[in-house]
Amino acid sequence: MEVFELTWNFLREFFNYEHYTNAIQKSRNAIENKGNYQENWQKIAIAIKERKFQPDEPLNLVNQAANQVLDENSDNEAYFWLDKLVYNIESQNAQIDEY
Repeated sequence: MEVFELTWNFLREFFNYEHYTNAIQKSRNAIENKGNYQENWQKIAIAIKERKFQPDEPLNLVNQAANQVLDENSDNEAYFWLDKLVYNIESQNAQIDEY
């Protein structure tokens, strides 16, 4: 499965129609406790950090898969949201920095 599909499925599972804070907590737990999520998360995080998505894919991931509203509908703003997602999931403290 390619990284776009992995990211789509991950966002759809944890963020679609879910409050952001709850989604972060649930995704952290899944990544910590299930090997498949750990492996997929590494691929997803690298793709986000290295800007591996095609034009319009970041915006589509946030708006459609995660069902989240952005301040500005652009790939740059979507990457800002996705960067914050990576930061929050990988953060060692309990505090969640909301978008």
